[in-house]
Amino acid sequence: MKKGFSDIEQFFLEAEEKRLKEVRKRREKEQKQQTVRREQLVNQIRNLNEKLKGKDRKIKELYKEIGQLQSELLEFRKKQKEIERKKKELQEIDKYKEKIENLQVEISKLKGEIAEKDRQIENLKAQEVPKPKVELFIEVALNSVSELAAGQNRMKVLFSKRFRKDMVKEVSVKPFLFNSFISALSRIDTTSKLLKRDSKHDIYRIRVTSPYGEYRAVYLKMEGNTIKFVRFGQRDSIYGELEACGWKFE
Repeated sequence: MKKGFSDIEQFFLEAEEKRLKEVRKRREKEQKQQTVRREQLVNQIRNLNEKLKGKDRKIKELYKEIGQLQSELLEFRKKQKEIERKKKELQEIDKYKEKIENLQVEISKLKGEIAEKDRQIENLKAQEVPKPKVELFIEVALNSVSELAAGQNRMKVLFSKRFRKDMVKEVSVKPFLFNSFISALSRIDTTSKLLKRDSKHDIYRIRVTSPYGEYRAVYLKMEGNTIKFVRFGQRDSIYGELEACGWKFE
């Protein structure tokens, strides 16, 4: 009977020892597995750290590149604004060019018109009016001028025979010259100038500007409000003639 209990006890002891061995083996195995797993995790973390270090360098490089690109973008925008400004300037220049071209066309037209007027003037200059008609015209016209001046109570205007002769000579080949003389006479306050003084009269001239050149009408200041025109001719020649005759008049 005792032997039977011993065998049972031995059986349970062996069973318990076996169970403990298995538990130890399982724990050792789990510990080994945990150790391996821990080493693997450490290695993974180490690898990740290495990768992150590389990533940090890459990120810094990327930030640097981004900074450079931003600087280039700002410079590009400045250049773009400059280009836009120059485009506007070019558009303004094109407008001015168009205006200049239009003005050049108008100038060409005006030059053509002026050339045509010059041709007409030259043709008129070349046309000699018959002397009897000119004498009659000058006689009537000068008498009308005298009457008109007297009627306005400004002054009494007389014309000598020599002045009439000079006027007929010039107007017979230069039809517009008489109009120029009348225009200058109407502005006698601004066209008149004292030439000489002598014991009898003050000698004046009026400046006559015409399509044919510069002319001078010489007159004497008489008593009261009277003037008398005595000579008429081209500026250069009339003074030479007067010097030659000693400034003597009829």
